[in-house]
Amino acid sequence: MINENKNFELNSTTLLQSLWSYRKTLFVVGLAAVVASTIAAFLITPKFKATAIIYPENKQEGLTVFGETEEAEQFLQILSSRTLKDSVIARLNLMNHWDIQSTSKYKMHEVYSKFDQNVRTKPTQYQSVIVEVMDRDPDMAARIANAVVDISDSLMRNTKSQIAKKALVALEEQYEIALYEMKAVEDSLTSVMQHGVVHLKMQTEQIYKDYTKALISNDKKAIVILEKQIKPLQLHGGKYERYRNEVQDMALQLTELKKSLKVLRIEASQTIPSQFVIDRAVAPDKKAYPKRSLVIIISTLSALFFTVFAIVFAEFINHSIDSKR
Repeated sequence: MINENKNFELNSTTLLQSLWSYRKTLFVVGLAAVVASTIAAFLITPKFKATAIIYPENKQEGLTVFGETEEAEQFLQILSSRTLKDSVIARLNLMNHWDIQSTSKYKMHEVYSKFDQNVRTKPTQYQSVIVEVMDRDPDMAARIANAVVDISDSLMRNTKSQIAKKALVALEEQYEIALYEMKAVEDSLTSVMQHGVVHLKMQTEQIYKDYTKALISNDKKAIVILEKQIKPLQLHGGKYERYRNEVQDMALQLTELKKSLKVLRIEASQTIPSQFVIDRAVAPDKKAYPKRSLVIIISTLSALFFTVFAIVFAEFINHSIDSKR
């Protein structure tokens, strides 16, 4: 009995014969599936897809609020933020457009679900971001995508502005301290120069040459004069070099701080764009959903597969019952 059942399960000829005997049933099911899926496909509300591509701006010259990686992560967080969704929904009155009742108890859940379903943002391998919007109205699809782009830029600039304003206060204090320290070192250098050390390297080279000549010619008067000139260089030369190097280093630091202050002031005023728009969305002229031919093919094949499965299962049950008799 077990062998007979196994033969039935594995015998493709028997299977094909069984299916052939149900060919009319399969034909009717297939035809009905084609008709039903065709009707259903044409009843589905078509949707149009609008696409915008944006590239988050990265580093600015001087101090940057965000680095390259942090900038992209921050931008993606803003694109998925509730603040952005609320702004887009309010600007375009999407609750009314999506036929969501304002008196509904779960209206916010419904509108957020609809937003997440129709609006998609995803990063690319080139660090740009694609904004895709599906909607039954092609013009509205483009408007939503462009609203996401514009509002995300505004939110990003506002975020950077808030951080820049806080950083600006600290940096301005640091700049004032650096100016005060610079003046103190310059005063110290001026004090050293008043002792006759004006340019240590040039003075040392010239006095060394003159002193060598004086020694060779045994000019004692010149030697005495030169030794007096050498003494302040020996006493104050080290301080001169130290203060001079500090002044140069501080001058470089102040230059960098000035650049950083300039960038922060611009970022604090929200005048630096947070993104470069590669492509703004335009109203599509061809629907993206549904693919009616695909719906019909998949629905028909699914119906036929289920019918074949039902026929095989029924034949197996009948064969098992007959074999037990």
